[in-house]
Amino acid sequence: MKTILITGATGTTGSATLQQLQGKGLALRVMTRSAEKAAAFEKQGISAVVADYSDPASLARALDGVERAFLVHSPSLEIPKHEKAFIDAAKKAGVKKIVALSVIGAGPDSPLRLSRMHAEVEAHLKNSGMAYTILRPHSFLQNLLGNIPTIQGQGAMYSNNGEAKIPLIDARDIGAVAAAALTEEGHDGKAYTLTGPAAVSFQEVAGAIGKAIGREVHFVNVPDDAAKQGLMGAGFPEWLADDLVTLNQWGRQVGEQQPSEDVQKVLGRPGHSLEDFARDYAGAFKG
Repeated sequence: MKTILITGATGTTGSATLQQLQGKGLALRVMTRSAEKAAAFEKQGISAVVADYSDPASLARALDGVERAFLVHSPSLEIPKHEKAFIDAAKKAGVKKIVALSVIGAGPDSPLRLSRMHAEVEAHLKNSGMAYTILRPHSFLQNLLGNIPTIQGQGAMYSNNGEAKIPLIDARDIGAVAAAALTEEGHDGKAYTLTGPAAVSFQEVAGAIGKAIGREVHFVNVPDDAAKQGLMGAGFPEWLADDLVTLNQWGRQVGEQQPSEDVQKVLGRPGHSLEDFARDYAGAFKG
């Protein structure tokens, strides 16, 4: 049985993809940089290999015997270098297909650095000769978990979104689409734009979380410079904070962004709603 490799298996989308693939009789392998995390996977009965994008020999070991791979990388300026190295190593190892996580709006002329980097990777993958599926998700509902400290401490969440309405996507749906692309026919050569089923404002987000946890939660719109400082204070590098602030500026200008139908088309069901997410993660928001 040919193996499916999952990179980033401890991250938001990698873990969601792994969860969707488990229990289906598939030969699965996860790739992690941490020997400790690899051991934890092995204890769960999941084959794990320690590898690093910057170490070609470790990539060769990770990809040995792999037929299909899910490629994901946390936001980093190393994305083009690392992901292109993975694609090259996968081709050399005889991998047949890669499902790659990109970002919505990826393109060489995007004002967002993250989008330009992913566009570079997408082009490299398309030119590799391997089969591929590209996933371009909008912002994750799970990113809202970063508001837990202020929700618990102040009953508030802060952003520079203004009144923008955004079709935020649940990462569990990204995992389901990735799993489908890895195991089903009909997805080769496709690029899917992944969003939630409805565009929602941050006022609506605060209301849904408040209802789920049984206390009032307010959305507080902040100036762009304050949003940037808040993101950097939370540990985001300056380039990524700039990207996120710019993304929200664009969202304010657009007003309401239309959802994509790709999740429905691939899964045959709508994605999780804001209310689904708030209910399912209420325990995390309550603390």
